[in-house]
Amino acid sequence: MTHRPAPTWILLHGLLCDADTWADFIGPLSRTSPVLAAKLSGITSLPQTAQAILQQTAGPIIAVGHSMGGRVALEMVRQAPDRIGGLVLMNTGYKGLGPDEIGRRQAIVQAAQAGGIEAIVDDWLAGMITSTTPSNAALMQRMRTMVLRSTVASFAGQIQALIERPDATDLLPLIACPTLLMSGTEDRWSPLARHEAMAKVIPSAELHAVREAAHMAPFEAPATCLEHILEWAMRHELTAP
Repeated sequence: MTHRPAPTWILLHGLLCDADTWADFIGPLSRTSPVLAAKLSGITSLPQTAQAILQQTAGPIIAVGHSMGGRVALEMVRQAPDRIGGLVLMNTGYKGLGPDEIGRRQAIVQAAQAGGIEAIVDDWLAGMITSTTPSNAALMQRMRTMVLRSTVASFAGQIQALIERPDATDLLPLIACPTLLMSGTEDRWSPLARHEAMAKVIPSAELHAVREAAHMAPFEAPATCLEHILEWAMRHELTAP
C-alpha cells in the first residue's frame, strides 16, 4: 500500500501582521498535518518570498494566505503548481496596481518613517476592522501590539513588494487545486465582490462570506474561518484521515 506524503499547511500572514494571525488556527490544523507559519517581515519581493518559502519544505503544500499573504500564496502556485494541493485565499486580491495606489501607499510609509509605527497603527487598524470590533478591548490590544512589533524598515519593504506585485489575473483560470476563498462581509480593503470575481474564474473555487468580520477576519472571526478551512480540507481529502 502506497502512502501519500502528508501536506504541510503553510500559513502566510498579511501586511504589518505576524504569526499571531494564526494563533487560533495552528493547534487545530497541526492535528491534521504539519504546520509552518511563515515569517513575512523584512520581505521586498513577493515572487522571491514565495520561492524562499517553497524551499523551506518538501512535498505537497496547502497554502493559506491572508491579505498580502494571499498574494504570496498565488506566487507559490505560479512557481510550483504541482506542489500546491490546496489553496486558501482570505481577504486578498489578485490584480496589479490601482489608480493612485503608489502615492497612497508611499504616504503611509512616509508617515511611519517620520513618527514610527506608532504614528500609523491606529488609523491603519481602523480601516481594517468592523464598526463593532473597537468595543473588544482585548482583541484591539492584541492587534495593536502585533502591529507595533513591525519595524519601519520591514513595513517599507512590504509596501515595496506590494507595489511591485505581479498581476495574477491570467493565473487564476490555471489554478487546478481545490481553492477556498473567504472574505469578511464588512471588508472595505479587499471586499467580498473581489472574491466573488475570483470564484468565477478559478475552476475549483468555492466562496464563503464571513459575517461580522472585515479585513482582519482571522482575528475577528477565527472560529468561523477555521471551521470553513477544516471542513473544506476534509471534504477534498487534502489531509490524511
